[in-house]
Amino acid sequence: MSWDRLIELEKASVRAGCSIEYRWQLLVSALLEAHRETEAVEVLREMDSRGFDLSPSQAGPDVRAFMEGPVFQASPLAGKIERLKQISDQRRAHYRELLKELPADQKPPEDYIAKGACPFECCQYGNWTVVEDTELVAAPGSPRVVGRAKKGTRAVGLTGEVHVKPEPVVVLRSGELPKDTIAFVLDHGGEGFASVYTGGKIVDIFLGVAEYCFRVSDSCWGEKLFPVAEQKKQVWWVQVRLENGVTGWSDKPDNFGDKDACGK
Repeated sequence: MSWDRLIELEKASVRAGCSIEYRWQLLVSALLEAHRETEAVEVLREMDSRGFDLSPSQAGPDVRAFMEGPVFQASPLAGKIERLKQISDQRRAHYRELLKELPADQKPPEDYIAKGACPFECCQYGNWTVVEDTELVAAPGSPRVVGRAKKGTRAVGLTGEVHVKPEPVVVLRSGELPKDTIAFVLDHGGEGFASVYTGGKIVDIFLGVAEYCFRVSDSCWGEKLFPVAEQKKQVWWVQVRLENGVTGWSDKPDNFGDKDACGK
C-alpha cells in the first residue's frame, strides 16, 4: 500500500470519529512516516484548536521527537507549547518547595510496601511454571537462599508484595483527590488504576498522571513533581512453593509463567 493511500485512509478514519484523539495521532504518525512534516504540523495545529492535549508527555515517541525538531519548532504552535511548559515547570518548582514542608502524617512511608499486591491487569497467583532457574530467599531482601526453582518445573504462586518509592504529584482538578494538593502514587494495579495516598488515606483511582498536563482532564489530572529519571522502579517480590514443598521469595517475577489470567 502506498503512503498516499494509507494517509487517505487515516484521514477518513479521523472524519468518521473526529472526537477520537487516537485517530488523529495515527494520522500524524502516518504523515511523519511519509516525510510530510508540514502537513503533520497542520494536523497538530488542528488538534490543538479542537482541545486535544499536545503536551510532549501525552504524545508517542515519534511525535515527541518531531515536536523537538526544526520543522515543528519553527511553527507558532511550538511557541505556545513552550509557554505552557514554562507554566508547568514553575508550578512544579512551587510544589517541590511545599513538599519539603509537608508534615510527616501527610506523607506515606518512603519505602512503601503493598502486601498481597498483584500489579497488573489479569494478574493472578496460583499454579505457575518456572521459565528460568531462580534462587528463592527466606524473605524479601534476605540474603539467605532457601531453595531453587528449576526451569521447566511447576510452582505455586502464594502471594506477593510490591516495594515502591511513592511518587509525588500535584493534583490539578477536584474529584476524589483535593485540587492543588500533593498526592503520592503508590503501587499500580490493572486497567490503568493505581493506589494513591492522599490526606492520610489510600484511594484506588485511574492514574491520569504525566510530566505535563496542558489540558486538565480525567486522563491527565496530575503532574509529576520529579523527572522520570529520578524515580525508583517498583520491585515485585513473589512468594512461591516448589514441588518439593520448599517455600521462598524472589524479586524476579518474570522468571515465572502463567501469572496472567487473560492468557497474554
